[in-house]
Amino acid sequence: MKKWIIIIPLVTATLLTAGSGKSIYKKECAACHGSKGEKKALGVSHPLHGMPAKKLIALTHDYASGKKKGHPLAKSVKKRFIKKYNDNEIKSVADYIGKL
Repeated sequence: MKKWIIIIPLVTATLLTAGSGKSIYKKECAACHGSKGEKKALGVSHPLHGMPAKKLIALTHDYASGKKKGHPLAKSVKKRFIKKYNDNEIKSVADYIGKL
């Protein structure tokens, strides 16, 4: 019984987070990257469409940390994104983009 008390909240949290990838993308990313990840944000980035989730996650962290050079706005947007969302939410966004 104790196992179920621990497992049920974890599964519920995982399912809620997984479903949030689409809504987070639409709220935070679509304006610059397009509804299907087809746009070059700020006219310079590579389209996100078709990019593997691991690469998307790494690029997001690299922009936020300054490791990846690019448009100053990209760095500040990604830095805010990293602070606002947890790793599971960021992964759910990357997974959603991978399915576009």
